[in-house]
Amino acid sequence: MERPIREIPGYYYDKEKKKYFKIQSSGAAPPSSAYSQQDVKKRKLNDEKAKSRATAVARERGRIKRSKRLLEPLVGGFLEREYGQDGLDTAQILAGGLVDQGYISAMMQFSSCSAPLFAFGHRPELGPSISDLWIVYDDQLFTLRVNSDKHARSTSHGCVEICHDFSVPAINNAIWRIERFGHSGTSTSISTNEASRRLAMTWLATSARAGIAVTAMAGIGELDSPTILLGPGFARGSDVSIYSSTAAPPSSSLLFAFGTSQGILSLDKRGHDMNWISLQPVPGENHPKDIFSLEFLHDNPDILLSGGRPGILNITDLRVPVFGRNADIITHPSSITHIKQLDAHRVLVAGLNSSLCQYDLRFRKEETQSTPWPQIHQKHSSRRNRLPTRYSLAYPDYYNEATIQLGFDVDVESGIVAAAQEEDEHHYPVQLFSLHGGHKLVSPFVSKGSYVGDVMNVKCLRFASDIEGRMKSLYVGQPPDIQRFAWAEIEEADSY
Repeated sequence: MERPIREIPGYYYDKEKKKYFKIQSSGAAPPSSAYSQQDVKKRKLNDEKAKSRATAVARERGRIKRSKRLLEPLVGGFLEREYGQDGLDTAQILAGGLVDQGYISAMMQFSSCSAPLFAFGHRPELGPSISDLWIVYDDQLFTLRVNSDKHARSTSHGCVEICHDFSVPAINNAIWRIERFGHSGTSTSISTNEASRRLAMTWLATSARAGIAVTAMAGIGELDSPTILLGPGFARGSDVSIYSSTAAPPSSSLLFAFGTSQGILSLDKRGHDMNWISLQPVPGENHPKDIFSLEFLHDNPDILLSGGRPGILNITDLRVPVFGRNADIITHPSSITHIKQLDAHRVLVAGLNSSLCQYDLRFRKEETQSTPWPQIHQKHSSRRNRLPTRYSLAYPDYYNEATIQLGFDVDVESGIVAAAQEEDEHHYPVQLFSLHGGHKLVSPFVSKGSYVGDVMNVKCLRFASDIEGRMKSLYVGQPPDIQRFAWAEIEEADSY
């Protein structure tokens, strides 16, 4: 019988080595030390998570038992059909079939670009597998044209063949361009307005007259209109940060909306005038501030969803905008980082403290009592809202404790959610989820990889239609490249 482990002040008991080790101060410990104060703190947190996870699994095993009737061929088949289980998880099949299918090196022009932000624009009029790609880094915009079909190389349009090795001489024949807008700072967002053929990029500029660039989505060698350089101005101080952007629907009078540290800005479609939608935040009032995500309702261009630091999702009618205590809101468990509309009534909201939930805009109620969200992260979380709105579906395996800028996207057609996460030994840098089930999906190629340090987080990922007639590909900004994953058979590497 093993003796119980005793807690000895100043010492850490390593369960694997079954020995006590003296804890060294972080400043005095050598770099190779595995038992500094910081390392021991991390070990204890991981031990607590593993213990909580094992306890939850054991509890569920004892609580849930599969009926033996379901194992019978005839009766079991009828019952599973009535339960809505057809035995095929379509999202899992599609996620499992995603394999490496090429990459784009963001280092081609940005020598220090660790985590690129990017946007795609499919150009079927030029060819079934040709797209325009825009990559932003600080105040710079890099534009190039790519061909995504591995088995049909493009001989025109100056394309980069992303499914073939970048060391081949053909890369020198690619056509590209780079624009610099000045007042350099960290990139925060990129959005495309397909109907108006305009692209907006934002960054943390050093000037109140910069931070937003709006340019034409013209491809290489095509005529375009001049780029518009904008900023938040001085109306709300000289230190306003631009955090996010979203394109307005075609029927809207707006071109884009921007989330800032002092509220929401809009850009008019005709005169390109900038206006504040929300009131200036003041202490004690629930006015929007630190807006990290925005989304227009596709079927109602006058409704704008916005959310950020307080974890409040504002549902704003732009014809008569109401903010503060009388605003129409959804209270998320923690700060909001992403908002995605799924259909006319449902939205998907991601946030800190590992909170990822679906909400139905028609049926919203507050929780009647404060509940931990989720239980496994309760001890190590930052600020959370005590009485959040009741969600219709949660994704308990999503993991993001405190990082604002992590990639996130949804493909409604395949029913897959792609989410970048804070990586540790229990969580992958990118995890796929079932949109309609909330559970994790196994995708070996997407989940592989290991990155160390906050600067190496996946800041951008997107589902994109890049080959006509095929399902969308997943592009992931895996530093320092943009990796493409597509539904295909595993093939041996090409020879050159």
